[in-house]
Amino acid sequence: MKQETGHTLDFNDTKFRCIKLLPARKEPLERGWTTERNYAFSSQEIEEWVRKGGNYGLFCPNGDCCFVDADTKEIQTALDDRLPTYWYSTGREGHRQYVYAISNPPIRNIPLKDGAYIKGQNGYAVGPGSIHPNGAIYGLRKSEYPIKIITKEELIEALRPFMVRSNEKKERPQVNRKNTAWLSLADLIDLAGFRHFGNQYQGPHPIHGSETGINLSVDIEKNVWHCFRHDSGGSVLEWIAVSEGIIDCADAVPGTLRGDKFWEVLEVANRKYGLATETVAKMLKGESKHDATR
Repeated sequence: MKQETGHTLDFNDTKFRCIKLLPARKEPLERGWTTERNYAFSSQEIEEWVRKGGNYGLFCPNGDCCFVDADTKEIQTALDDRLPTYWYSTGREGHRQYVYAISNPPIRNIPLKDGAYIKGQNGYAVGPGSIHPNGAIYGLRKSEYPIKIITKEELIEALRPFMVRSNEKKERPQVNRKNTAWLSLADLIDLAGFRHFGNQYQGPHPIHGSETGINLSVDIEKNVWHCFRHDSGGSVLEWIAVSEGIIDCADAVPGTLRGDKFWEVLEVANRKYGLATETVAKMLKGESKHDATR
């Protein structure tokens, strides 16, 4: 694909990867795009797909770059004043996608007010030249700035007034744990700012973002989640697998976590998220009440 000119960094840089999106849509065409089904910006695979009318997305698997959906003038002004960088227009009037390289990765996915979003590790943005579902073309307008290299702290500080979680301290939902050795989704997903009705919480998916702001549902009593974009979901282990990039969100269906993927998720759950070794041992012996291979 044609390279943007005049940039110290561009989409041909190795930190940026491409995925195939459905024609005139925002959804990924292929499953497993976070691990295997992704391509270099200038790859023949992506060139051919775009030539046939397909859309493409940009993402950074290691969280060493990010995209900011800037849907309000206030957010755009904050970024233009403090961290001017390359941006391009999206499919709606006045909306922009800002692009940054992160010098101290990884940066995570962070929801902002009014539907805006920081898309970090394994979050993707629709690429310039793609067609919005409403027929508009991404990238008809763009800045002349290079892609700016910043720290994640600089970006968070610039956007702090627009964070969904403001300076107010919001209470996390209370979890009734019958088995304290087990993990709760309420400990793994920041539910502050989510709408909730009893045990049901709805809000934007923190991995791949949301156009509606309510494409993720979490039931903290049943300890399960559901993604409406991909019609996928599961329990704690499936969530860890998606958030760690072991599987794509679209692949979070019953039976996915088998073989090497199952072992990898268990290891991460124990090492990074503190799942008790005794619980892991019971699971491996088939003694746990939690069906990890769903």
